[in-house]
Amino acid sequence: MDIKRWDYQLEITENKNICLNFYKFSVVSKEIASAACAGQFCMIGLDKVFLRRPLSIYSADKKAGTVSFLYKVVGKGTDILANLPVGSFVKVLGPLGQGYPLDIKDNVEPVLVAGGTGVASIHFLASSLSKPGSLYYGVRKKEELMCLTEFEKMGWKINISTEDGSYGYKGFVTDLLAKQVQQNSVIYVCGPTPMMKKVAEIAKDKNISGYASLEQKMACGVGNCQGCAVKIKNSYKMACKDGPVFSIADILFE
Repeated sequence: MDIKRWDYQLEITENKNICLNFYKFSVVSKEIASAACAGQFCMIGLDKVFLRRPLSIYSADKKAGTVSFLYKVVGKGTDILANLPVGSFVKVLGPLGQGYPLDIKDNVEPVLVAGGTGVASIHFLASSLSKPGSLYYGVRKKEELMCLTEFEKMGWKINISTEDGSYGYKGFVTDLLAKQVQQNSVIYVCGPTPMMKKVAEIAKDKNISGYASLEQKMACGVGNCQGCAVKIKNSYKMACKDGPVFSIADILFE
């Protein structure tokens, strides 16, 4: 994929809490919005924070030139980001990485599996595919659910699991997936590594092809620092440059 990327100082046009410690923020960049593909990410730079933070692209409106991201407050950088008011500026390098393959055969159902902030990458994918299918979305409790209205408007069949049973199926989303997924499917998954590892096992057991977007710590986002190496078959690849999306059958989960 021939990637065009931009490194801009961009104004925040939206930065709001959407549930618990999860936030959504938006910037305007017609260049990034026009070039972005589902599965790609941007590196976000903040004042007083040395390293940029990788955030999956949640949506890209090519007409309006708006790019949006979801993030969870987990440390100093994201806490600073959460407290930035509209009108503040952040450094945005992107779009980066290789996105999801979007070609789906007529007789194949797209099956999306999301956990945590992985729903950001999956949301952009859902809006990019030629037809809706089934979404499997797992969280610890109902208060962590996000973006359901958006998926409903796009026509996706939504399957929810919560670990505490407060909404939908009680248990892990992978248990629900294993019970219901059909062989004439292609799976796309993004979320915590243990969840993606289990999805890979289900796909192998049922002989279903699929793709996983790996969530790795990144320092540069362009493959220079070699800090996000992942084992793919018999070699190592950089999640930021060669991924973050890989064929789920090729990933050697630890």
